[in-house]
Amino acid sequence: MPTLTQKDHVVIVDAYSGGRYLIPAFQSLGYPVIHVQSGSVGPFSRDNEVAAARADIHLVNDGDVSALVETLRAASTRIVLAGSEGGVLLADQLADSLDLPFRNHTELSMARRDKFDMQDQLRKAGVASIKQARVTDAEELDAWLTSHGAYPVVVKPLLSAATESVFVCHSHAEAHKALDVIIGSTDLFGNRNDAAVCQEFLVGVEYVINGIACQGRCSITEAWQSDKVDNHGFHVYDTQYLFCEEDPGFTEITEYVGDACRALGLVNGPFHAEVMLTDRGPVLIEVGARIAGGADPYVVESCLGHSQVRWVVQASLNPAAFTEARELLPPVPRSQRAAYVYLIAKTEGRVREADLSKFLSVGGVMHVSYQYAAGDRQMITKDAITAAGVVLLTAETEEELNGRVRQVREIEASMYEAIIDRESA
Repeated sequence: MPTLTQKDHVVIVDAYSGGRYLIPAFQSLGYPVIHVQSGSVGPFSRDNEVAAARADIHLVNDGDVSALVETLRAASTRIVLAGSEGGVLLADQLADSLDLPFRNHTELSMARRDKFDMQDQLRKAGVASIKQARVTDAEELDAWLTSHGAYPVVVKPLLSAATESVFVCHSHAEAHKALDVIIGSTDLFGNRNDAAVCQEFLVGVEYVINGIACQGRCSITEAWQSDKVDNHGFHVYDTQYLFCEEDPGFTEITEYVGDACRALGLVNGPFHAEVMLTDRGPVLIEVGARIAGGADPYVVESCLGHSQVRWVVQASLNPAAFTEARELLPPVPRSQRAAYVYLIAKTEGRVREADLSKFLSVGGVMHVSYQYAAGDRQMITKDAITAAGVVLLTAETEEELNGRVRQVREIEASMYEAIIDRESA
């Protein structure tokens, strides 16, 4: 049925992973949504298909950003947001060109995207940062390793995400091997890696902090304490536990995140920060100027009564009212505990039909996903993209939650034994 509208439009660039929730969230309030595909979709082809189908209009960036800006101007665009990491730079450029009030200025766009520039900007602003170097070849790597004089070190791409090609190196040889893998490769978003960043390895407890920046003030929607394990030499996510205002360290960490966001010019919009609480205090690992990729708003709403998706809609549509409401909002007590349990594939093999129903026998399990279908080849988990799946669960007490996590791990181990055919790998 043909329709005409003069409503303001909301633009989401690359509404993939957690960003997929933004399109229906704005549409539920009557706003037509334009989805912009920034470029190559890579492993997000299915997400892109869903976003294109959900959006009222789907546009593909062909490189002519000026023409794209005029198309969005003609559509009376009110808001432009990045739905995933690959859309951050284009979203910044579009919002700035359209002179939208709810935006982050482009002067520091690369500092919000490039892992080296990010830490360098924190250093310049006097905010705790990581010792590092940008390296393009073995000679530059050798020079930094010699001057740094300590192991382990981290070697990773400048522009990727989801812990892709992040190497924890315990020797000179391992660091060089990591650099060889990265240089000349292509990341998740289609960028060629002509350089890498080599950084000190932070020792401490890792946290994920999600929230909304609005008019320079950062409001935390939720935080997670992360545990990682070694899997065939790769540092991968094991579990993440909901971390709340009554927990020790919450205020110190979240205040630091606010300082880091402001130093990076992240003053409007969602953010997804990874922070290590070290002996010298909190230190940013990296931050994305976008919605958290793996976060499920359902569980956050269930535990805290709000979510990042809900708040980004409120903040972007009415920044002044959102800021006032946050100032009046008392601390939100945690109604229940929650955890993400990441399924870690330790072996490769051809997948038989997977039966996930046993996971649902564990109390408090809200969601189970396994990314492989019958006939697929299960890959060893190396990063967030190759995680075999995830189980999301809740409980009333810490003891109960830990017990349920152990049950999930037992079921996971038996599942692999039942469904992986190693002989046909």
